[in-house]
Amino acid sequence: MLESILLGLLQGLAEFLPVSSSGHLVLGKTILGMQEAGMFFDIMLHAGTLLSIFFIFRKKIIDMILCVFRREKEQLNYALFIILASIPTAVVGIGFKDQLESLFQNPRAVCVALLITGVLLFCTKFAPTGPKYPDAVAKPMNWWRAIITGTVQGIACMPGISRSGSTTSTMLYMGISRKYAGEFTFLMSIPAVGGAALLDFLDWLKCQGPENLSEACASAGTLDLTLIVGMIVAFVAGIFALKWLMSFVQRGKLHYFSWYVWAIGILGLIFLPSA
Repeated sequence: MLESILLGLLQGLAEFLPVSSSGHLVLGKTILGMQEAGMFFDIMLHAGTLLSIFFIFRKKIIDMILCVFRREKEQLNYALFIILASIPTAVVGIGFKDQLESLFQNPRAVCVALLITGVLLFCTKFAPTGPKYPDAVAKPMNWWRAIITGTVQGIACMPGISRSGSTTSTMLYMGISRKYAGEFTFLMSIPAVGGAALLDFLDWLKCQGPENLSEACASAGTLDLTLIVGMIVAFVAGIFALKWLMSFVQRGKLHYFSWYVWAIGILGLIFLPSA
């Protein structure tokens, strides 16, 4: 039960804070001997974080759904930009799946990626809509900005590159307002996180046959109380992380996280053995 609570807490916080949850998983396995959660537990944790997005942005999501009937151009465009951004994310994430997964076996590469994440976060201080320019006029989202943002989200499948940090930073560099960038980053994550959970669920279903005795299926897991607790903790922690990060983004303080990821990346390069 305690392990479920801790994993749910880590999932809820690290999934949204710009510190790369996948990078921390790799380093945790290397340094602390942490083990990955079972397949079904992973699905439940993803469900918890997805629910936290729906809870925080419920009004925006409802407005986008109703825009089809109300024919509100602004909300319809918002939904279309999310769909458009999801296309390059899927292409990069699926097309380079094997190459990206191989990086999970290279902790030092993860440390380098964390340093890159730190640079992206730190440079938001000087972005057109960053804290240095409080009176800047923001540029609107359009089709090519959505495609660039979605491509960056796909690249962020690399462990050590923060998805929320890299996509938010990219939009700030393109002159998108801080509030819009923060909201779009997390709403855009719904297809990405939901798609990952769906793929895991399909893999889990394949493991339910009595003839499937593979090593991966041996730890697939089933629904029980500990998994439900983990999902609830991930949901609550996700709400906290979302509100906290949105506050940082809107106040132009996203760069504060750069010092943390730099510290982790540098310490990892110093103390982790070479491959």
